[in-house]
Amino acid sequence: MGRARAAPRAAAVRAGRPFPQAGPLYDGTLAAGARAAGPARTVPPAPGGRRDRDGRPWDRLRPPAAPGTEAWIIDRYAELFGRDDELAGIDRVLGGVTASRGGLLLLHGEPGCGRSALLEQAGRRARALGATVVTARGAEAEFPLAYAGLHQVLRPLLPGLAALPPAQAAALSGALRLTAAPHEDRFLVSVAALSLLTGAATAGGGLVCLVDDAQWLDGPSLDTLLFVARRLGPDGVGLLLAQRDPGPPRLADPVLPRLALPGLGAEAAGALLSRRSGVRADPAVVREVTAATGGNPLLLGELGMALTERHLTGREALPRPLPLEPGVLGAFLGPVRELPSAVRLALLVTAAEESGDLPAVAAAVGHLGAEPSSVDAAEASGLVRVTGGRIAFRSPALRTAVYGAAPPSRRRLVHRALAEVLRARAGDGRRARQLAAAALGPDEAVAAELQEAGELAHRRGEYAGCAVLLDRAAQLTADADRRAERLHDAARAAWQAGQAARTEDLVREALTLTDRPGTTGRLLRLRGAVELRGGVLTDAYLTLVRAARLLAADAPDDAARSLIQAAEAASHIGDLARYGELGRAAGRLPGRSPVVDCTRLLLTGIGHVVAVDTDRGAQLIHAGVAAAHTAGDPLLVAWAGVGTFYLGEAAAALELLARVADEARASGHAGVLSSNLEFTAQLEMFSGRMSGAEALNDEGLRLARESGQENLAAIHLARRAFMCALRGDERRCREAAEAALATALARRIGIAAATARHALACVALMHGAYGEALRLLDLVAVPEPGSGHPLVAFFSLPDRIEAAVRAGERQAAEEALESFERWQGRSTHGEARALLARSRALLASDDATAAGLFAEALELHSGSVPIEKARTELYFGESLRRARRRRDARTHLRSAAATFARVGAGPWAERARQELRAAGESPQDGGEGVARGGEGRFTPQELRIARLAAEGSTNKEIAARLFLSSRTVEYHLYKIFPRLGITSRRELVRLFHEDPDLFG
Repeated sequence: MGRARAAPRAAAVRAGRPFPQAGPLYDGTLAAGARAAGPARTVPPAPGGRRDRDGRPWDRLRPPAAPGTEAWIIDRYAELFGRDDELAGIDRVLGGVTASRGGLLLLHGEPGCGRSALLEQAGRRARALGATVVTARGAEAEFPLAYAGLHQVLRPLLPGLAALPPAQAAALSGALRLTAAPHEDRFLVSVAALSLLTGAATAGGGLVCLVDDAQWLDGPSLDTLLFVARRLGPDGVGLLLAQRDPGPPRLADPVLPRLALPGLGAEAAGALLSRRSGVRADPAVVREVTAATGGNPLLLGELGMALTERHLTGREALPRPLPLEPGVLGAFLGPVRELPSAVRLALLVTAAEESGDLPAVAAAVGHLGAEPSSVDAAEASGLVRVTGGRIAFRSPALRTAVYGAAPPSRRRLVHRALAEVLRARAGDGRRARQLAAAALGPDEAVAAELQEAGELAHRRGEYAGCAVLLDRAAQLTADADRRAERLHDAARAAWQAGQAARTEDLVREALTLTDRPGTTGRLLRLRGAVELRGGVLTDAYLTLVRAARLLAADAPDDAARSLIQAAEAASHIGDLARYGELGRAAGRLPGRSPVVDCTRLLLTGIGHVVAVDTDRGAQLIHAGVAAAHTAGDPLLVAWAGVGTFYLGEAAAALELLARVADEARASGHAGVLSSNLEFTAQLEMFSGRMSGAEALNDEGLRLARESGQENLAAIHLARRAFMCALRGDERRCREAAEAALATALARRIGIAAATARHALACVALMHGAYGEALRLLDLVAVPEPGSGHPLVAFFSLPDRIEAAVRAGERQAAEEALESFERWQGRSTHGEARALLARSRALLASDDATAAGLFAEALELHSGSVPIEKARTELYFGESLRRARRRRDARTHLRSAAATFARVGAGPWAERARQELRAAGESPQDGGEGVARGGEGRFTPQELRIARLAAEGSTNKEIAARLFLSSRTVEYHLYKIFPRLGITSRRELVRLFHEDPDLFG
């Protein structure tokens, strides 16, 4: 029943067969296709997977490089990932060459970091600039041969020997064994080399020397190149060297500027993995692989071929050890092989222990019969570092190589030893992990310990780690029903960690193991949740209703929660008539627990509101809100917020949903948080806090995408489109709306389709395209589930009224106004009443009545949604101008034009300016509003970070709340302070209290 662990792509490559998307890779370089000179070649590895000492395949189409070098397959047209800064440094050297200044640079890093790829790129760029390029590559076999490296560098330039002074020519010829008599005067040899290089540079368009694997250059050659480097002036010679760390002391010469090549960041690593595999890697998987490899491009590229699609998409946990071929691992193990066996054992124990617990490592080494001093010897080797009771490899890639290269039996022996010494600290889960790594088959004792460790991790909010522990516990469980239960618990934790694909795979496996109604019902509830966020919504609805039926007898509270989720599916589809049906199903559940009562009250109450029985609906919803507070269940509290939203009580809804969102942030529950942010952002928007709404929308969209919740991402995109429409940002509105519709129409997500079309209708209104706006709003109101949406249709009524009036469809406008009055006629919300007054003004029978209603609307507008107030002023000004009250009209039109310009709503601003001209005033063109300091508006994320910092949160607290790193928060604040004209958090707090509008 275990999941497959095969790696078909790696097998294909090892067999020498070409595989799709498996283009040549070289230190983080991938074939990207010819840019201008034709298609790129695909060069498969040689049969048998033969590799050089750095773990890379031999190139069958070129002469092989010397053994032990960084040379590997590389295509002439290639793409580097994550090396923009390094390429910029190279370009500065090349720029110096072409400007006759010259330049020096030493690239250095661990095996596979991309040194050779960068030198190849430097050579291509230098040739494109018209420079002459000479290359050399150090080789361990040639290290004893004096001037072997210099011979490689100067060989293409030897025709210029005749132009050198005779003494220099004779010295260099003798050193390079071009003549019979060797020359022992190293100074004269070095001067001759300098003359030959500068002469070649002067004769052409500059000269670039590229020297790879400089750590293996023979001593005389290296001394000569350093001599040249110290004397280069305005000669147009560039010298770029690459060295594997640690290099010889000679290469630490201060004359050479050094550029370290760190591991790739997660974004570049993900791009490399995806390009190499042809699979879009899950962000969580990318982070895990990047941490394990230290972002090493060689290992990332190999894993892109070796890992299966299930691994890369997060459907299956990564194998341990990572599937890397011995030839690849061997590239990192040269220094390890030279160590005594006891020291190698200490390194393996350190790699297996993972957490860096020095006492545990030392104890396990002793338990295995080695002297504890071997740990000190390991530190002395420089391969590990010891700091404050912690031990760590100098690079994650080296740790991965040490662990992966060990025989499986030796790894199991080490894991058992670690489990023994960790016995007294079983509560942290480390002992359970070690026992699991040592297990060869089902073992209930180990599985039980893993389950206990998983439950502890769950209580700490470590959902992803919990899922791994419980999944492994299930694999070690022989009893089918118990195994299914553990798989369910693993799937629940994976869902809470935002791992949708993995959740579905765990559920699918568990369903094959059990026919118990309760277990099956819980598994189907999880499947329904996954379908709700990333599948077909009608399937989600049916799955959740079925789950509720299976759970009703033994777990009525879980059945009620399934009905709530089914209601969410119906809501997203736009089939609001299902609320009454679901409310009745809740009423039939046995028992009268707070969860069941709350579910019945909320679903039945919303059903009454949808059926326009608002009074009865309000009674039930308010009772449901009280019951949700009693139950304390986050799902019910969130739906209490939804219920109050249906009543138009935005402030109360926002308070409830914000509470759930804060709890989800605090617990790290990514699966719940993205959904709550969708509602919370909408309420922030309707409350007029646009910057806050945009920040929440950005956060929700990012979390939805990272956790594979594509349906929710479509809803967030539709909300973004509408916010952009309110801002007047047509380009971003159309981009977001089109992206939302692409998913929404395919998956029948009515709320996303309707919201995106409402946004596009607002853009049409902005341009005066009233017929197009009315057509789009007709689609919003289509009663067919999956296409339109009744709730969005209600919210779009003010825009529908305007579009119909302007398009000459008065009857349609009056019908829309009648619906709007039924829905919001008794609302106490100022903005809703303002929009109602404005809509009545547009349909007023005479100018005096219209003027009174517009004036009433302006009094009701709080200004919290600036563009809506500006639209009211624009329409009021237009009405006054037509009534020949031009002076009064200009006041409102001027204010409208300024507001539109400030929020960046260009077409609205131009329309207001045109009306001003018609009213007899020549307006100044308004620019877009800017933030304090004149640097442009802050992004929503910057505003959110600034506000949280001003409210007293630390960088670490802000990072946890927004799912960012502390460094990212620090970077944003570094940019924010100068733009606000401040230098400290104290000033930020003062500014927040003086001018809170700056913070959204």
